Amino acid sequence: MGDSFDQGKFQELIVYIAKRLPPEAALGRVKLAKLLMLCDYTAYIRLRRSITGATYEKWEHGHLPSELMLTEKDLQGAALDIEIVDYFGKQLKHITALRDPNMANFSEDELAIIEGVLRFYGHESASYLRQLSHEELGWRLAGEREPIPYNTIFLSKTGPMESDIRRGEELASLHGWN
Repeated sequence: MGDSFDQGKFQELIVYIAKRLPPEAALGRVKLAKLLMLCDYTAYIRLRRSITGATYEKWEHGHLPSELMLTEKDLQGAALDIEIVDYFGKQLKHITALRDPNMANFSEDELAIIEGVLRFYGHESASYLRQLSHEELGWRLAGEREPIPYNTIFLSKTGPMESDIRRGEELASLHGWN
C-alpha cells in the first residue's frame, strides 16, 4: 500500500528466496509470506519505500501479500516446484526454485536488505515468523483480511518514554498549547 505493485520484482523475489534457502529451511507459503513481508517492511523503514509494493493483509497466520497465491500459481511449473513433504508429522507444501532469479531490477540497497532478512530469518520456523508478525501493531490493528499499511511499522509497541512526555509538556508550555 502506498507503493505501486511491481509484479516482476515480486515474482523474482519469490524465486530468489526459494533458490537461496536450502531444503532444511522448510520454505512453505506461511514462511514465504513472512519473509516477503520482512523484506518489504524493512525496505520501507530504511528506504521509505517497499521493494515490491505488495499489499499485505491480516490473515490468521500473519501478514499475507494479496498477490501471493496467484503469483505462486503463475510461477508453479516454470519457476517454482511445490511438493508436499512430511515436516515433523505435518504436511508442508515445500517450495523450491526451478530456475535462477533475475535480480537485475533490484538496487544494491534492496539486495542488501533481502540478504540481511534471509541471513537473519531464513532458518527460523514458520511458527516463529508467524508469532513475530502477530506482534506487529499493524497486524493487531487491522481487521481480518484488511490491508496493513506499510507506515504502521513505525507504530511503537510501548508508550512514550518519560523524557518524551516531559519534552512534550515543555513544548506545550512554550507555545501555549495547554
